[in-house]
Amino acid sequence: MVNLDSGTPKEAQAAASWAAERGVAYLDGAVMVPPPLVEQAPDLDAGHYPGDLGTLHMNLNALEHIALTCEEQGVHTAQPRLMREIAARAIEDGHGASNHLAVFEVFQKAAEPDAR
Repeated sequence: MVNLDSGTPKEAQAAASWAAERGVAYLDGAVMVPPPLVEQAPDLDAGHYPGDLGTLHMNLNALEHIALTCEEQGVHTAQPRLMREIAARAIEDGHGASNHLAVFEVFQKAAEPDAR
């Protein structure tokens, strides 16, 4: 069985144990970004962040798993928590159905004089 869902190492270990109890080989991994998202410079320049290959809501879930993994492993959590906060702020601003590049709008807004 191949699991390409994001999760923490403890969740992967639990799934691997479950599979082993049933005599099933198990491989755990995660797909973090579809290749077409790499070639989005024209969309970025136009402020267009199509979420048809992955939404910010989906990325927030992955960032949550990364933050939890850091906590479980005893690794510094400030950076993953900041990334999660920025994604959550972009979602609050209405970009949840857009792809992860929409966090640019959070940075752009923060640079404005009357930013929150």
